[in-house]
Amino acid sequence: VLKNYKIMIYLIKKILFLLVIGFALSQGSFNSTIHEKKKLAQIYTESSLYDDAIIIYEEILEVEKEIFGENNINLLETISNLSKLSQLNNDIEKTKVYIQEYINIQSIFILKQQNQYIKPLKDLKNIYINEKKPNIVFALDSLLQIISNNTHTIQQDSSLILPQLLINRIDSTNSETAYSNNDMALELIDNGLNYLNNNLYTEAKINFINALNLNADILDLDYWDNIDFGKEKDNLYSSLLEDLDNDSTKTDNNFYLGLIKYQEEDYSNAIKYFNKYNQNNTNTLLFLGKINALTLNLFDAMFYYYRCLKKEPENLYANKALADILIELQDYKEAIHILKYIAKGTNDHSILYNLGLSYYQINNYKESIKYLTQALLLNPEDFKNYYYLGLAYKSDKLYKQSLDAFKKCISLNSNWGLAHYELGLIYGITLNDDLAIKHFELAKRNETFDDLNYKLGMLYYKNQNFIKAMKPLKEYLLQHMKDYDTMKIMGEIFLSTNRYPEAIDIYYRLIDIEPNNEKYYYNIANSYYNLNDFNNALDYYLKVINLNEENYSVFIDIGTIFNKKNQFNQAEKYLLKALDCGSTNKNLLIQLGIAYGGQKKFLESLIVFKEALKFSLEDPILHYQIGIIYKELEIFDLAINNFSFYLKTNPKDEITLLLIGECYLNLKNYEKAIQFFERTYKLNNNNNSALFNIAVAYEMEGDLKNAAKFFKNVIKKNPDHVQSRKKLIIIYKELNKFREAKKECEIIYMLDRSIYNSIKFCNQ
Repeated sequence: VLKNYKIMIYLIKKILFLLVIGFALSQGSFNSTIHEKKKLAQIYTESSLYDDAIIIYEEILEVEKEIFGENNINLLETISNLSKLSQLNNDIEKTKVYIQEYINIQSIFILKQQNQYIKPLKDLKNIYINEKKPNIVFALDSLLQIISNNTHTIQQDSSLILPQLLINRIDSTNSETAYSNNDMALELIDNGLNYLNNNLYTEAKINFINALNLNADILDLDYWDNIDFGKEKDNLYSSLLEDLDNDSTKTDNNFYLGLIKYQEEDYSNAIKYFNKYNQNNTNTLLFLGKINALTLNLFDAMFYYYRCLKKEPENLYANKALADILIELQDYKEAIHILKYIAKGTNDHSILYNLGLSYYQINNYKESIKYLTQALLLNPEDFKNYYYLGLAYKSDKLYKQSLDAFKKCISLNSNWGLAHYELGLIYGITLNDDLAIKHFELAKRNETFDDLNYKLGMLYYKNQNFIKAMKPLKEYLLQHMKDYDTMKIMGEIFLSTNRYPEAIDIYYRLIDIEPNNEKYYYNIANSYYNLNDFNNALDYYLKVINLNEENYSVFIDIGTIFNKKNQFNQAEKYLLKALDCGSTNKNLLIQLGIAYGGQKKFLESLIVFKEALKFSLEDPILHYQIGIIYKELEIFDLAINNFSFYLKTNPKDEITLLLIGECYLNLKNYEKAIQFFERTYKLNNNNNSALFNIAVAYEMEGDLKNAAKFFKNVIKKNPDHVQSRKKLIIIYKELNKFREAKKECEIIYMLDRSIYNSIKFCNQ
């Protein structure tokens, strides 16, 4: 009864299960794929319907054998499932058959792989025969014999036959099992990539997971770091994630999910998946360390590398990465401890380079030179290596070697600004300013830091190249606003290059530091003066006087400003103070002459100008000023002489020509007057004064027709010229042209009523 009850329960369970499966299959194509069959078999297995699961897997195995062949490694997953199910179903004989089949296929795969060693081993044997090394030839012969003794026989019955695998007798420490693992792992990865490219995601995943589970040494961090899943990467990711959602026990998927996210630089998700995979796996720890290093979580990165080294103290990548972090954290002594541990017998350039760099940083220059030189033997093209070697030589006072190292550095990388900077320093020490400037300029193309800016700017300043000096010194001062000595130099540069607003700003800042420094006030005053801001200039010149009442040059500057402001009496006052403070000079006398002239003290002005002329007899400006005074004193012949002297160096000065014409007019030399007025007009045909004076000269000469003609020309250019119209009235009266005269009266009436009222003829 109990037995019948169990059978009845089993049948009911199976019927219900088949109904569920039937409904599921009715939703899509009944023609299921291998993938769908595997899912169905998995459902049967999870429901403990082992017989049904075995039937499905046997169908799958038959199809796979047709596709891949009888002894292909891709059959292993299905055979493994059949052996497990047979064991769960208490069918021991079938279990042994499937296990034996699994072993046979694995054995054949390994034997095929090891046969690939025959040709390279024979080639190697021939080389050692030629080199007459019998011991190695004998060892290679033994290895070839082992390979040839291996059999490809597969046992057909159920008895367990262990596979014959290659054993490397040359070095008992490296078993061929490990090498075979590497070979098998690479084969599985290649198969996985081929399946992936053909959109066979399930088969690809099987191969990838099998490769991962071999724990092959060759599948290290560098290998995984460079693997390329191609254009199907996203689909592989989705498929791996779907499997994991359906079966959380497939933890191996997490490794590939983490790897894909790492490649996409989605580091937070990469960390999540790697942690879910296996936190004690070497590659996982290395990836977690590398990701944290990339995201600058250096202490977290160190934690993972230390965990890795606890498992594998000799792990080269973990040791190197840990040393890199310690160098970044400037813990050079600890970095040296690690690097020396892994440097024994190494040909790794980066290890020796970092040793040399670390020794340099702790001022052990001899050791630094030793390791950096060794590193260069391994990689003579590393420009940074030459740079730090140059620094070590320089610090050890080996300047010739240092110079050679820096030159070699820039020959390998002409854009390495730091090496150019060091060369600039060396040439600066040897007073070769041209080469120092050249290398500092080359350094500035790619680098900018305080000392470079300061030294380049000061070299430009020293060589009076003020325009170029401004930029680097400005950059330096932005970071060193309390370097007042450099600020003073910057003020001088601004003054020398006529950058007066910037000079004013600099000296304002310096006044805050030294409020009683008269030079700063003087420079501000001069800057305002050159900007024609005479009011501010005057204020600061007066502040200089408050600080130093005997400042001779400032009294002259103040007097000059008052002259420009037409405050001639004030100008005279300060210029006389200058005379009291010091000896006379040309500029002082000229300004004093202008001040006297402005106050119509022409005799005093003439005396002063003539005194100034003693300093420079050929000064045309002084002769011009004296000419003005003589003209004001109505000594026209002497005025003409001085104007003519000025005209020798300024032959096209229309004002001087006009003044000479006026002098001749006053001397009643009308012909000469007209000549100079015409020369003036020829230089500037908009000069109405010249035309008007020509007309006046003709009028005074009695040539009324020409006079009228030129007065009309003036009016043609300027209809509002009342004086010409007034002159025309006089001429028209003389010529009995009263009608034309009256017409001019009417126009004057409209232009200037006061002049109209002053003309008798117009009011008759």
